[in-house]
Amino acid sequence: MSTVHNPPPAGLAAGPLPRRSAVGLALQFWLQWLWLLPWAVLIAVYFVGALLGAGGDSVGPNIVRSTLTPRRYRLERHGTPQEWEAWADAELQRVGPPAVARELEHRARNAEGRSRYKHPETDPVVTVKKRDYRGIGATGLAAVAARRGWQVDWAQSRPGSEVRLVHRGPLGG
Repeated sequence: MSTVHNPPPAGLAAGPLPRRSAVGLALQFWLQWLWLLPWAVLIAVYFVGALLGAGGDSVGPNIVRSTLTPRRYRLERHGTPQEWEAWADAELQRVGPPAVARELEHRARNAEGRSRYKHPETDPVVTVKKRDYRGIGATGLAAVAARRGWQVDWAQSRPGSEVRLVHRGPLGG
């Protein structure tokens, strides 16, 4: 894949974001257990209900994404740019292929006429939150994303909170 990425527009601050405070991180890490324990009970009830056929929306992954794990804590406190690049790359690996697969599925349904609704063919889009690129900034995320065929949509991105990526390469399907 290409390693050339589109640079941010002039005047847009897209560099590394400030590190989180040590006190705030420590408080989040230790106090999160006060709300994680009740949620663990609710998730267990949810999974028992799912096993019995009640189904529903996935609650567990959303709780896990917001939890400050020891690995994440170390990254936030002492992470190097290389570690942040690896973290951002792993996040892009997690969210990118499903977005591409959804678009390929829409295109296949359009081609076969299986759907009453014709999906417009678009480039797959994902949004990456600042928690996944804080140490390298939006510009660093743009470089990591370019290696996987994604480009930053600077017009739709807010580098201080989230970056919107658009898949510009072949979808591979």
